[in-house]
Amino acid sequence: MNPPSLTQRHVAAWTARCLLFLLALTTTLPASAQMNDPKYADYFLFGRFGEICTMCEVVVLCEVIDADTARETIPESGSFTVYHIQTRTFWSQIATIWEWFIRNFDDTAADGHERPVLVYEVVDGKWPLPRTVQAQVSLEPPVIALHGHAIDRTNRRWRRGAELEPVGYCQRLPLWESIEIIDARRPSEFPL
Repeated sequence: MNPPSLTQRHVAAWTARCLLFLLALTTTLPASAQMNDPKYADYFLFGRFGEICTMCEVVVLCEVIDADTARETIPESGSFTVYHIQTRTFWSQIATIWEWFIRNFDDTAADGHERPVLVYEVVDGKWPLPRTVQAQVSLEPPVIALHGHAIDRTNRRWRRGAELEPVGYCQRLPLWESIEIIDARRPSEFPL
């Protein structure tokens, strides 16, 4: 077996130096890429590990009420809106990698991201087919914008219109139980 040539040794040495440089670069950058800043800890839909994950779904119930009430499930009757926040799209998830990387150099990750949402506007207990909107989820300003409505992430107030008038409150519901209720109550897209 022949010993490696001088060129092969130079390439190997250069590759090793590049890998060490990249390792040093990634370990010396601040670990601020995760949006888990304590100033956002009390925000609606913000967990101990940061912002809503790219592969997470969330069910949010919003009601026209004067006081913030806690429900454990979707109401049996009445009028309310259910937002089923979907996972981020493929390209939006790819953008997450960029957001994570750029967050090390720029503080704009708090500006937010978009994700699809299925909206069920239930009136007098009658469930419609869902309509799909794009939600703009951001930390600064602390709002989830939902096509004519918005949820204030600091106090869970549900707001409507250009002036964002308060109309009620929103809350997160258990995901799997809520999806079962939605599937059981919404009309079929393909009636028999």
